Amino acid sequence: MSKKLRPSEPEIPITPMLDMAFQLLTFFILTYRPAPTEGQFSMNLLPAQPATSMEAPAPTEANAPSDLPAGLRTLPTTLRATADGAIAAITIGDNQVSGLDELSKSLAEILADPTLPFDQALIKVDPRLKYADLIRVVDVFARNKLTKISFAELGADDMGAAP
Repeated sequence: MSKKLRPSEPEIPITPMLDMAFQLLTFFILTYRPAPTEGQFSMNLLPAQPATSMEAPAPTEANAPSDLPAGLRTLPTTLRATADGAIAAITIGDNQVSGLDELSKSLAEILADPTLPFDQALIKVDPRLKYADLIRVVDVFARNKLTKISFAELGADDMGAAP
């Protein structure tokens, strides 16, 4: 009578595989560097509003900006770009400023004046302007505590009116 031998199954060493899995896991956890987050700023975007009627009654107090129509409380700012997307010109109201430092100084002067009722801004942006430059301008507004900001794209008729 012959004995039938069972075929032997190969042994799989599980311990070295677990060691390698934990080494890889440890390596990836220790070397992981998350990407830096974009700059965060608190900002209130304004809803679209109709143009202010010129027949609107004049306010009774100079220091009551909430009584004024939104169009009169909004500080208009225009950003024009060069062909490569950099800031070419910054205009606050009718005054042109050169550079972000002068923009910051002008904003500080305008917002410190109690006779001026500005509590929000409308930034008209050249579509060629780089996003990073727009964010630098928004940062200047935020540092000057003007966070109610609305954006509009410069149209073709506005593009031809460059100073």
